[in-house]
Amino acid sequence: MVAEERATYEDRSRQRRDQIVELHRQGLKGYEIARELSVSAGLVSTRLKEARSAGVDLTRYAAAGETHDQGQACSAQRRHTGS
Repeated sequence: MVAEERATYEDRSRQRRDQIVELHRQGLKGYEIARELSVSAGLVSTRLKEARSAGVDLTRYAAAGETHDQGQACSAQRRHTGS
């Protein structure tokens, strides 16, 4: 068995982190990201934590025509009503 080149591994790891961050910004939850990328929810959590520590902006995108305040109110309403 031949090990993967370190540079190749690191590049693939960076790409995966970037995918995780992008899906997070789009509003997906950790378990949804994990399912989408066929990885564990723990890996998603770890990569988001590493990104946060590295200073990566994890701000979620607002839906089209929605302001940041409207998005928060809408999210709060969904949590309250369970929809």
